[in-house]
Amino acid sequence: MERFCSKCGSLVSGSFCPQCGAPMESAVNLNKQEDVMPAANPSQPMGGSQPAGYSQSTYNNNANYAPMPNYPQTANVNTERTENMTVGQWVGTIILSSLGLIGIIFLLVWAFGDTPQPKKNYARGMLLAMVILFAAGMVIGLSCVGCLGLGMSEIMDYYYYY
Repeated sequence: MERFCSKCGSLVSGSFCPQCGAPMESAVNLNKQEDVMPAANPSQPMGGSQPAGYSQSTYNNNANYAPMPNYPQTANVNTERTENMTVGQWVGTIILSSLGLIGIIFLLVWAFGDTPQPKKNYARGMLLAMVILFAAGMVIGLSCVGCLGLGMSEIMDYYYYY
């Protein structure tokens, strides 16, 4: 007898759910007639009133089916690799990430590819730190160039004056 667990939606053949461990008293039995709503009386719609936009025949035909249980979706399952990294792997990661442009390419591959989660977090953190340091360097560099430009104009004015 095939049944679905009402808690997690897994297919169950025994007395306990293999996924969540729930006893099968809480399972939905697909072969039992009580789990399906009884057929509606064709002369009277269920619930006493008819929804707007439904004809009598449409309403009675749709009322013969029980609503489907809301089972959990499995399409968006998180499949992160969470294995630990050894000291040698960390040393190799740090050395490869310090190779200039090649290191940035490695960091991009590790940050957005299928790599273990600790290496992925390291790569994302390093890329973020690089972006922040690059922006800070640009601000400091531009302000230094601006100060030098103002200073040079003062020096040139003094030179031409005397």
